[in-house]
Amino acid sequence: DDLICDTGQLAEKEIRERYQQLDEEEIKERALKIALTAIKFQLLKTETGKNMTFNPNEAIRFEGDTGPYVLYAYARASSILRKSEVPISTDSWEANDYEARLLKKIDQFPEVVRLASERLAPSTLANYALELAQVFNEFYHVCPVLKSNVPGQRLALVSACKNVIGRCLDLLGIDKIEEM
Repeated sequence: DDLICDTGQLAEKEIRERYQQLDEEEIKERALKIALTAIKFQLLKTETGKNMTFNPNEAIRFEGDTGPYVLYAYARASSILRKSEVPISTDSWEANDYEARLLKKIDQFPEVVRLASERLAPSTLANYALELAQVFNEFYHVCPVLKSNVPGQRLALVSACKNVIGRCLDLLGIDKIEEM
C-alpha cells in the first residue's frame, strides 16, 4: 500500500505539472492508474528469476522503458484518431521506412503472444509493448498523420498500433488511459 501511495503521489505531481486544466477527481484517477501501471509494468517487464530494483521516480516517467511510456503511446494514438475527420483507408500505398518498421512490429504481435504463453513469460509481452511504443513514437515524430498525402492509410496504421498496444495492456492486466 505504501508503494502504491508513494508512486501515486509522484504520478499526481507529474500530472499536475503537465495538465493544469484537469479537475481534482480526474487527477486522482489518472495518478492511481499511472502508479499501478508503473509498478505492474516494472514487475512484468523483468524476466523471472532476475533481480530488480524499483525506483518510483524512474518508473512513473512518461519517457524511457516504463509502463507510463506505453500508456502515453496508447493515449497519443487515441488522440490522433479522435481528432481525425478523415476516414481510415485500407488502400495500398508505398510505405516509407518508418511506416514499414511500424507495420513489421505490429505484425509480430501474434508470435510474441504465442512465445509469452508458451514460456509463461509476461516479460516477453511487456518488452514487446515497450518496443512497439518506441517504434510508434519514432513514426509519429517523423511522419505527419493528418497532414500527410496518405492520411487514411496512416490513420489505419495508427489504429492498428493502438489496438495492439491496447491488447498488450489488457493481457498484462493494465488499465488503459485514453487521454494523458
